[in-house]
Amino acid sequence: MDSHSSKYIYDTLKGDIENNLYSFGSALPSERTLAEKYFVSRTTVRNAIEQLVHDGLLYKIQGKGTYVSMPKLHATNSVTSTRKYLKDHHLKPSTKIITSGIRNAGYKYSNIFNISESDQLFFVYRQRLGNKIPYSVEYTFLPFAYVPNAQSYNFAKESLYDCFNDNNIIVDHTVQTIDLVKIFKPQSDILQQPDGSASFKRVNTVYDIHNRVVEYTLSYSLADKFKFVFD
Repeated sequence: MDSHSSKYIYDTLKGDIENNLYSFGSALPSERTLAEKYFVSRTTVRNAIEQLVHDGLLYKIQGKGTYVSMPKLHATNSVTSTRKYLKDHHLKPSTKIITSGIRNAGYKYSNIFNISESDQLFFVYRQRLGNKIPYSVEYTFLPFAYVPNAQSYNFAKESLYDCFNDNNIIVDHTVQTIDLVKIFKPQSDILQQPDGSASFKRVNTVYDIHNRVVEYTLSYSLADKFKFVFD
């Protein structure tokens, strides 16, 4: 391949990004610096950068420069898998608890869990982050009768499935729906995005071996940070 072509510069920069030479959030060297490094014109560098921006590997901030984008996350049903994916891409995973507590099921959730409206639910709302940048917000509900010790867990660090295991709940299967939606307050504020930003709305309804609904989680994940892969 011609080492003076935009395609060569594109492939080289893409490889550097994928190999973490330029890490997420870091600034790309200036067009002039790259042109001098690769002995090409600034136009050649600019064309390569524009293609990388188009492909989502870079983003521009007017008046400041060009930066490396967060890699899209492979969405899975496993928090462990998501954490591993983040770490593999040199993104430090973290979770912030927005709020948690006990509430009555009410009409909506009594139908979801097949319980009485007056029955209690444990709820926890969590913000998921990579390198302190939010990418998802989750609203989780569990029948309190199934997990009476739920409030003793730190769900910023511990998994729901630790709680399930301690309460002898064996998960059998999950029913999942995914929709592409626009988010507004409060979700847009939590995800630090403008109102109307694109998001994947995901609903997970988790059943145990007795066919009881033991978890209902509604989440919003940034559409430019996630991709869903179906087998």
